[in-house]
Amino acid sequence: MKGLIVYSSKYGATRQYAQWIAEELEITVLTSDAATAEDLVKYDFLVVGSSVYMGKLLITEWLKKNISRLQNKKLFLFVVCGTPSSEKEKQQRILDENVPALLRQMSHTFFLPGRLIKKELSWTDRLLVKIGAKMEKDPIRKKAMLEDIDAVKSENLDELIKAIQSFFSKQVVA
Repeated sequence: MKGLIVYSSKYGATRQYAQWIAEELEITVLTSDAATAEDLVKYDFLVVGSSVYMGKLLITEWLKKNISRLQNKKLFLFVVCGTPSSEKEKQQRILDENVPALLRQMSHTFFLPGRLIKKELSWTDRLLVKIGAKMEKDPIRKKAMLEDIDAVKSENLDELIKAIQSFFSKQVVA
């Protein structure tokens, strides 16, 4: 069984998770810009990762473009965002609005916490965060939006890696 990780990252959190997965499972990792149709044919399963920017997955267009190549693969999707695991409806909305229905149905999806370091943001993104915080009515969420967050840790991948290893071991036995 050969696996491939394809990811899209804006500020590096998704890239870090992809690298950790690649090291743990000893599989190839490519950015969505570098992954070709020929690459996708060579692999039995795919791990697809994307960060969320302004409610949108950065990898959405790549998923749509490659849906015919992905539909016969085992897919594991990881989404890196600031939406807490307690907000299942928001997480589902992110998937519904960004991942084609066929791919949503056939993939195992994992939400992972991300990173937001203000000094690393572009000027425009810092401004958008400030505007978003001003519009937020919940004082706890408003405060959280104005603070740096770095929840990117390798242990966040435990469930995802176990799911991939379980799939892999079932295929080897069969």
